Formats: sequence, structure tokens, C-alpha cells
Amino acid sequence: MGPQLYAEGGLLIRALPLFPAVLLGCLSSGPEAVREPVHRPASIVQSGTGIDVNLNPDREVVTEAIPASPAAAWVALQTAYEEMGIPVEEMNADRMILGNPKLVRSRRLNGKRMSTYLDCGQGPAGTNADTHRIEMRIRSSIISVEGGIQVNSYVEALARSMDGTSNNRVRCASTFRLEQEIAGLVRLFAEGH
Repeated sequence: MGPQLYAEGGLLIRALPLFPAVLLGCLSSGPEAVREPVHRPASIVQSGTGIDVNLNPDREVVTEAIPASPAAAWVALQTAYEEMGIPVEEMNADRMILGNPKLVRSRRLNGKRMSTYLDCGQGPAGTNADTHRIEMRIRSSIISVEGGIQVNSYVEALARSMDGTSNNRVRCASTFRLEQEIAGLVRLFAEGH
């Protein structure tokens, strides 16, 4: 299974599966491009007090080259997070990586329903992304390439019921819209600078 390609507003986006070992590295040191595919199917694991559901393999979204300088793209990435209402809680200016390791939202992000950005399955009350408390980890980086820069973004999310009666949690799958919107804003703010 190779990289999946998505087109959004003239921006070509590539979704790359991540190795579990690389995932651990991403959690501590930021996203890195991974070129070899790996498939990890959805899984359900029962623990002592609940059920954990993993809907999708982890993926990093990488744009094609955007004609912008790294410095302009770095400023644009910070502006993109601000525009989307995502507080920047971690930043490494030397590596041009920023993100939020524990963004908690319910129902909406950037004025849109959470199901726009995440697939967390369905429950009795409807789409879990829209009815559950969402805990997200978001990281983006600027990578210099021939012809400009690439924007690499990684989204990881868990959905937990807000009714307090269940310990079940769902590991959500990204719809890749959030990553696309971040990259689109970087292009808008940085292109030609």
C-alpha cells in the first residue's frame, strides 16, 4: 500500500503511513517524513474497565512543494494555527516544528464540526467526533525542498464519552481536512515571500 494522494484547492497532499517506532519518535521529537508504507488495520482491545478502538493507522500528511522561503513559511505556519484557533503549546524554531500536544475540544474546531476533521465512528447519539470529548495531538513542520518548502502535519486523536458512564475510548482517524487546511493557510500567507 503506497502513499495516498489528495488534492485540495490546487494543493497536492500525500498521506504517509508511519511505522510504530517512528510514531514514538514523532511524539517526542516532531514529525519526520517516512517513505515506506506500513499497514496497521483497525483494532478493538478490551481492557479491565473498557474498550479501546483504533480506527486507522497513523499517518503524516505531507504537501507537495510550495514556492515560499522557509522563514516566510515558518511565520505563516504560526499564523495558520492562530487563524484556526489552535493554541501553540510547543515550538522548536530551529527545526521549524510547532504544535499542541493536548488540545481538548468538544463538538467544534475552527468553527466546524469535529467530524469534518476526524472519523471516530458512530455511537447511539450519532457521530462520536461530534458527541464525544476529543483529545488531539497536532504537530506541523516546515521542510526545505527544491522549489520551496513542504508542510508536514500529524494529527492523533482520542474520543471519550462525555456522559461519564463509560471508560471506552476510540482512537480516531484523520479525514486529512485539518492537515489540508493548515497547509492551505501556510501557502496563502507565505507563497511568494
